[in-house]
Amino acid sequence: MGTLDLQLSLSAKHVTLPAVAGSADALLLAKLAAQRKPLVVFTETAGHAQRLHDEIKWFAPSLSVHLLPDWETLPYDQFSPHQDLISERL
Repeated sequence: MGTLDLQLSLSAKHVTLPAVAGSADALLLAKLAAQRKPLVVFTETAGHAQRLHDEIKWFAPSLSVHLLPDWETLPYDQFSPHQDLISERL
């Protein structure tokens, strides 16, 4: 098994990573986070964010990984997000 070698410029503000299969994205992000702290990752869906959160914690237990859950409301909704979501984000 080969080693994962990330040659990234530490001065880069934005990094685009190659497409990978399966849980390799979480491993890649865990390795990147070990090099560059803090690291912010945006995902398309809440489910994808939860999966990455869990897998990154598994690959790198020493990293501090936080998940900011979705508000689950639309911008012009007449109601507020659930109180549990607000508390978790705070």
